[in-house]
Amino acid sequence: MAAGVVLATAGYGSQINFWDVSTGTSTRSVNFPDSQVNVLAVSPDKLHLVAGGNPKIRMFETSTNNPNPVTEFEGHTSNVTAVGFPNHSRWVYSGSEDGTIKIFDTRSAAVQRNYENKDKVGITSVALHPNQAQLISADQNGTIRVWDLPADKCIAQSKPETDDIAMRSVSVASNGSMVAACNNVGHCFLWLMDDHQSCYSLGNQTPLAKKVHDTYSLKCLISPDRKLLATASADHTVKLWRLPDFTLDKILGEHQRWVHDIAFSADSSFLASASSDGRARLWQVSDGEMVHHYTGHTKAIVAVALNDSSLD
Repeated sequence: MAAGVVLATAGYGSQINFWDVSTGTSTRSVNFPDSQVNVLAVSPDKLHLVAGGNPKIRMFETSTNNPNPVTEFEGHTSNVTAVGFPNHSRWVYSGSEDGTIKIFDTRSAAVQRNYENKDKVGITSVALHPNQAQLISADQNGTIRVWDLPADKCIAQSKPETDDIAMRSVSVASNGSMVAACNNVGHCFLWLMDDHQSCYSLGNQTPLAKKVHDTYSLKCLISPDRKLLATASADHTVKLWRLPDFTLDKILGEHQRWVHDIAFSADSSFLASASSDGRARLWQVSDGEMVHHYTGHTKAIVAVALNDSSLD
């Protein structure tokens, strides 16, 4: 991994832990009062960590000992289920069970954009397209929507199943060539995009579909090199699927409870996972071996964020 790695975990306790990746020891912790932490994201420049709770979003410095948030983003009225940064880190996007997607200015903390889901159906996941101009959301009714920032509206949507089965996670490939989503009954869907520059055609395509777990699929994530799709589940496993043929590569199975969140390293060689068993683990993707485990949380870990990228 590159120097200056940021690895952070959080969950049902009020504590966010930062870790030394190579030793498995906690280097620092900060408190998130008033609620659990649902989601984490590290800025591309590695200077900040944003954490979403119920309903606040707080941003912390990663390279100082300052225990207090440098910014708080307010506006959501329920659990925040998604947070993330664009490449330039000048704004933060979020999604919430209140049925809205928001974009906040990182300096002023003001809401710059607000998108409301149809019938205020809860948002479960949001991913930013590499074009930096489209957000792809998943919701509790099983719909995937594409929100275009220049057009300031939803431009496409897809509901792969007729029943209102909640989608739990959505991911977009680093070059825009694929979109993946997984749901509450273990189904995963993969859209192969003709136009890598936009997701406007997502609603006109029938995705590939596969039963990836026998119970809840809690997270899906396309690797940065686009060779693998990782799925995490309530069945205590993470599965790796080869792309684009969508065939099983290997199973990572040492967690004892639900695996809620996963994060790839920048070169796709490692995968971090977070579980209700109170542990985070780091896996070597090539052989499926666990490299390190991270202990220190007293309650379930539901969020992990990893940034080991080089900004050369």
